[in-house]
Amino acid sequence: MTSEKASRAAASDYDTFVNWDARLAREMPFFGKIFLDVDAERVIDVGAGSCRHAIEFAKLGMSVDAVDPDDSMLAAAELNIAEAAEKIADAGGELRLIRGRFRELQARGLAGADVLTCTGNALPHVHGIAGLRETLADFCAVLRQGGALVLHLLNHAKLLEYRQRTIMPVVREVPQGTRVFVRVIDFPAPGGEFLGFDFVTLVRDSVGEWTLASRKSPHTLMPADVLTAELEAAGFGDIEAFGGHDDHPLTVADESLLMVARKQ
Repeated sequence: MTSEKASRAAASDYDTFVNWDARLAREMPFFGKIFLDVDAERVIDVGAGSCRHAIEFAKLGMSVDAVDPDDSMLAAAELNIAEAAEKIADAGGELRLIRGRFRELQARGLAGADVLTCTGNALPHVHGIAGLRETLADFCAVLRQGGALVLHLLNHAKLLEYRQRTIMPVVREVPQGTRVFVRVIDFPAPGGEFLGFDFVTLVRDSVGEWTLASRKSPHTLMPADVLTAELEAAGFGDIEAFGGHDDHPLTVADESLLMVARKQ
């Protein structure tokens, strides 16, 4: 698969893989509380993908800058935004789509946000701990004093503790047939900085034939203790770690890590 085709497939697979109705119903009350706590009006959503979260934020009346580097994701986001444009306008919200990478927010002229979100396991795509430090410094620079940072990613402590090689496969029925999504995890040698993720998609067509595609991606290891230390060094405080959007405290058994911090 060429890189262009792989990119298009990544955007298509992402929206097929995620049950967005269920996910947003589960997660939006949590974000609503964060927005209320900081009296939010401006939000930056980094690694916004197809903009499903950003659209919901704008439908709450927020002014949202949605940032992503991937052309196929941006194209999917444009379609989703167009479909939601009337509801966003009715709510008094705004949504701007910006092509940009980690560490480029300040350079893109963004500043003074009340809340910055980075969800969907986007943050581990930074390049190593050095890349994480630069990214968190950039996040801090574009938040106002007292602004909130919300990070959501896989719980790497669980993966390391249980040497978990895969996460529960997801099966979806689509017009082209059946898609099965599998994530295979490779662990680093002691002292290594990266988990290896192999995203495998199996497709069974209408006559029962299977095809397979895969995309490999290194993810920087950032369990909660590492992430907490780097957040503090970047100028954040009041750091809380949750195991889900129901606010329960993080445990090693939780699949996801949700962190909230304030710019000091």
